[in-house]
Amino acid sequence: MNSINKVELVKIPAEVDSEDLKIVFESNAFGYQTVIDVQEKPLENSKLKNVIIELESAEAAKQVAKSAPFSFNFGSGEVLIRPVLYFDNIASQHKPNQEVKPEKTFKKELAKLYTCWIGNIPNKYAEDKLEDFFTKQVENNSDKYHSIKLIFIKKHNKYQCFINLYSHQEAESLAQHFNGSKMDDSVLEACLRGFESAEAKIQSQSDSESDSSEFDQETSCAKTNKEGKFQKIFRISKSKNLKALIKKQIDEIKLSIGDDILVNEEFSRKGNLSFRVVAPSEAKLSDVLAKLKSKLNVIRKKIKFSDKEYAQIQHFKSQLIQIKPNRNKEFFNFYFEDRSKCVVIEFLDTGDKALKRDYFNYLNQIEKFCDEKIESQKEISICGSDHLEFFKICLKNTNDLKYNFISKNGTNFRINLFGKKINLDKFNWPELAKQIKVVKFDNRIKNKSVISYINYKMRHFKSEFEKIGLVLLCDKIEANSDTLSLKIVSTLDSKELQTKVDEIFSYFDKTKLLTVNFENATAAKQIEKDVEAMNLPDLDLKYRDDKKKFFINSADQNALNLAKLIIESKRFK
Repeated sequence: MNSINKVELVKIPAEVDSEDLKIVFESNAFGYQTVIDVQEKPLENSKLKNVIIELESAEAAKQVAKSAPFSFNFGSGEVLIRPVLYFDNIASQHKPNQEVKPEKTFKKELAKLYTCWIGNIPNKYAEDKLEDFFTKQVENNSDKYHSIKLIFIKKHNKYQCFINLYSHQEAESLAQHFNGSKMDDSVLEACLRGFESAEAKIQSQSDSESDSSEFDQETSCAKTNKEGKFQKIFRISKSKNLKALIKKQIDEIKLSIGDDILVNEEFSRKGNLSFRVVAPSEAKLSDVLAKLKSKLNVIRKKIKFSDKEYAQIQHFKSQLIQIKPNRNKEFFNFYFEDRSKCVVIEFLDTGDKALKRDYFNYLNQIEKFCDEKIESQKEISICGSDHLEFFKICLKNTNDLKYNFISKNGTNFRINLFGKKINLDKFNWPELAKQIKVVKFDNRIKNKSVISYINYKMRHFKSEFEKIGLVLLCDKIEANSDTLSLKIVSTLDSKELQTKVDEIFSYFDKTKLLTVNFENATAAKQIEKDVEAMNLPDLDLKYRDDKKKFFINSADQNALNLAKLIIESKRFK
C-alpha cells in the first residue's frame, strides 16, 4: 500500500463494515473519491480497529484529510469519521539549527510571536529525532519560523511541542496541518496558543449531531385494552410510496411473532401508515415494537437545489429515472418534489446490510450524476496579485472551470467562479490559498554577455513551470544588471522549491555566448531556418546583419560546437 496515498480512521468500532466505509469515501461527503484498497488493523484488547484507506493519489489523500468530520450511522450506533494523514518517516536526516537566546530576550520575542501547540506526542522516540521530525514538517509548511521547543509531560508519558512563528496565518495553517495527524497509534492534537483544541471542538460537534435521525417511525404511549392486554400504535410517516412493500413486510413479521400478538392496520391518512400492536404483556409488546422498528425504517434523502439548478436538472429527468439499483428495486423509490425544488430518494431499510449498502451506492450514483450535470457558480476572494497569478494557472491546468471578475479593491479581487458543480466542490480555493507560498530567490550573474539570452530563456522556464502548477515571475533584466531575481508562487515545500530554482541558476551559470563572423546575409537566414528546424531546446542562434555575426547562446558545449560546425560548412558554399 502506497503510504503517501493513505488516510487512516482511528478507533472505529469493530462492527463497522469496511465495505460501508468504502461507500462513504466514494460519496460526495469526501468528493467522490476512488478507493483503491481498504485494510483493517484490530486494536489489542479492544472492540475497536484502525482502518487504512488507500486512494488513487497523494492529492486525494490530502483533500480527504482536510474534509469536515462525517457522522456515520452503522446500525447499532454512530461514529464520527475523521480521516487523518499518517506521518511515516519520523527519522529525518535534517538537523535543526536554532540559535539559543537568553531567556529574557526569548520572552520578549515570544510576546510578538504566534505559537502552534501540538499535544499527544507518543514517547517512543528520542527527543532529538522528534525535534528533527517537527523541524522538517515546519520548514515544509512555513517560510520562516522562530523556534521549536519540546516538553516531556511525565504524568501522561507524552511530549508536547511548541512551534513559534512570525505569522498568525502560518501558525493557524500549521495547527490545521498537524491536528488529527497520526504518529504511530497516537492522533496528534494541535491548536493556536490560547485557543480551544480542535479535538475538543469536534467532540462538541459530535455530541450535538448525534441526536439527529433519518427515521420516521413514531409510537404512541402504551395502553391496556378492555381485555387487559397491552397495546400501542406504530406509525410510519410519509410512507405511501412504499405502502405495498411495508404491508408485505408486516405480513412476514406476523408469521414470526406468534398468534398471541396482533398487528392490524389502523386508519391511515396523509400518506402515513398506522398499525395497532396488541400483546399479552408489556415485555412482548416492547419486543415486537423493537422488531418493527428494525425491519421498517423508511430512510428519506432529499437532494436540494437552487431554482436555477432545479431548472437544469429537469432536462435530465429521464436519465435520472433510468438510474436504478442493481437489485431489489422495489425497496427504493425516486421522485421529483417541485414545491421544495429537490429530488427525493426513499428506501425501506429492513436491517439487511447488503440491501443498505445497495441504497448508499444508489444514492452516490444519483448525487454524482446531478453534480456532473449541473452548471453552478460561487464567489471567491483572492488576496494579492501573486495569489491571482497562481489561481489563473490552477484553472488553466484543469480546464474545468471559468471565471470573471466581480470587483477589485487594491490588490484584492472578488471573482465569480463557474462550471460543473462537481468541479466547483473539488476546487477548494480557501484551503488552497492557505498553502500558497511566495518565495524570492537571487543569484549573481556570472556572465553578463548572456543577459539577453536569459531574458529569452526565462519565457521557456515560465511555460514549463506553469505545466506543473507553479508561477515563475521575473522582471526583464537590464544589460548591466549583476543579479538575476526570481519569485515563485507555489504550494511546494521549501526543499522542492529550492531544487527547482537551483536548476535554473545552474543552467544560466553554465550558459556561454559564442560569436561567429559571417558575411553572407542571405545564407545566414537559411542557416537560422535550418537550425530552428533541428529543434534544439538549449540553443539560441541569432544573426545580426549590422554586425555580420552569429550570436549563439547555450549551456551545452556540444550544441555550441554543432552550431559552429553548421555555420562553417555553409561559409564557402
